[in-house]
Amino acid sequence: MSSPRPNILLVTTDQQRTDSLGCYGSAWAGTPHLDALAAGGICCERAYTTNPVCTPARVSLFTGLQVSRHGAWNVGLNAPEETRTVAHRLAEQGYRTHNIGKMHFQAFGSREDQSVEAMSRTEGYSSGPYYGFQSMELALGHTHYGLRGHYGEWVRSQVNKEELERIEHPSPLSPVFFGGEAYDWELPLRLHNSVWTADRAIHFLGQHDRTLPFFLTLGFQDPHHAHCVPLEYKDRVSPEDVPLPDFDEGELEDKPPHFAVARRGELETSVFRGEYPMAGQGGGADFRRPSAAEIRLGRAYYYTMVRLIDQQMGRVLQYLDEAGLADNTLVIFTSDHGELLGDHGLWMKGPFHYEQLVRVPLLMRWPRGFAGGQRVKPLVSHLDLVPTILAAAELPPEPGLDGFNALPLFQGKTTSIRDGAMIECVDDPHKLRLKTYVTADRKLTWYHGHAWGEFYDLTKDPREKVNLWNNPAYAAEKSVMLGHILEKMEPLEKRAPRDCYA
Repeated sequence: MSSPRPNILLVTTDQQRTDSLGCYGSAWAGTPHLDALAAGGICCERAYTTNPVCTPARVSLFTGLQVSRHGAWNVGLNAPEETRTVAHRLAEQGYRTHNIGKMHFQAFGSREDQSVEAMSRTEGYSSGPYYGFQSMELALGHTHYGLRGHYGEWVRSQVNKEELERIEHPSPLSPVFFGGEAYDWELPLRLHNSVWTADRAIHFLGQHDRTLPFFLTLGFQDPHHAHCVPLEYKDRVSPEDVPLPDFDEGELEDKPPHFAVARRGELETSVFRGEYPMAGQGGGADFRRPSAAEIRLGRAYYYTMVRLIDQQMGRVLQYLDEAGLADNTLVIFTSDHGELLGDHGLWMKGPFHYEQLVRVPLLMRWPRGFAGGQRVKPLVSHLDLVPTILAAAELPPEPGLDGFNALPLFQGKTTSIRDGAMIECVDDPHKLRLKTYVTADRKLTWYHGHAWGEFYDLTKDPREKVNLWNNPAYAAEKSVMLGHILEKMEPLEKRAPRDCYA
C-alpha cells in the first residue's frame, strides 16, 4: 500500500538572490532556519527562473510552461483565464488548495473591474477561487506600497489614520534614488507582511482538516525594493559586513547597448523605451550617483529583509515539526527571480540575464521522499517544479508540460534531468525581446532583430565579464547554442489539427 499523499508547502519570495542565504555561501546573511531546511533536504546549486520579471516567472512556476506558451509575458497584464496551474490539478485530486501572500497573476495597476489584484481598492478583495486555488489571502505590492489586498485590509484594521499615514511614508536614508536605497520604516513589526504571512500560514495549518492533503503556497513580498526595514527590527545585517557590488569600470562596453543606457539612467529617452517604462527599471535611475556608503547600506537593508523572512520561515517550519506534519510534507522554497543589487553597475531587474538575476535559490525537503543533506549540482528549472509536485502526489504528468520530474535526480536514480535551461524576456514586443540558453558551462543570449548578443564561457568567466559573442574562436559553439534556442522554440508554434489530405 502506498503511503498517504504528501502535503505540499510551496514558498516563494520576490527578487531574492542566491547569495542572500548562508547555504549558498553568504557569510553575512544570517539565515539559520533556511540553512537548516537545506541541510535537512536539498540545496539546488544551479536553479533557474524562466523570466527575470514577476508575473511571467510566477505563471511559469505554477504552470510548468515556458513564458512563450502561457502568454503572460510581462507585468501589467492578466494571465489568460484558461491558464491551468498545478493548483487546478491538485484540487481535482482532493487536495485542499490555499494561497497566502503575493501571487501577481493579474495586473496591480488596472481598474477594479479589470483585475482581481488591482491595488486601487482598499477592501472587498476576492477570497477565491483563483487559478486553481480554492481560497486565498492576497498581499499586493511591496513594503510601504504593499498595504493592499487582504493583508492591507488587516493592517488598516489595526491602525488609525495618522499611524497609516506614517506607515505609508518611510524615511529614505539616501538623498539619491537608485532603486536600492535604504528606508527606515515606522511599521510595527507585528504588522509586517512577512510576519503576517507566517501568522496566516500557522493559522491555516492549525485549522486544516487532516483527512485531506494540502497544497499551501506562501508568497512573501520581500526582499523586493523598496528596501524598507521596520525601526523595531534590531537583528540587522551590518553594512560593514556586506561587500560592495561586483562591478569593474568598463565592463559594459562589450555588452548590448541597453546595459550602459540603463546604468546612466537614460532609458526613458532611449530607443529601448517601449509603450511602458522598462519592467524592473521604472523610469530609470542614474546608477553612477550613489556613494559607497549608500550602496552598502542599501544592500545591508536588502539582506536584513531576507533575515526577517528567515525568522518567519523558522516559525512555520517549527509548527510543521510540532504538529507532526514535517515528515510527509514536501517543502519547496524559492524566489521568482533574483536582483542585480549593483553588480555589473546595475540595480533591480530587467532585460539583463546575468546569473544574479536569473539563478535562484531552490531548497526542498521531504523526509519520506528523498534523503537530506544533498547539494544538487545539475541544472534545474522552475519549469520542473510542477512535474515534480505531481510525481510526489502520485499523479501522472500533465500533458504538454515543458519541465521534467526531478524526483529521480533527488533520489539518486539519475545524474541529470536537463541539458540546459531557457530564460526569456519580452520588455516590449516591438523593442527588446531576448532569449537565453544556459548549460553547465556556457550561456548564450539572443536578441530578436539585432546583430548583437551575449555569449559567456562560465568555466573561465563565471562573473560574466567578457562577452564572446563576436569572438571567432567560439563561433561553432555559438551556433550550437543558437540551435538549442531554435529547437526549444519551434515546437511552440500553434498548429490547427489536420483532418484529411487536402
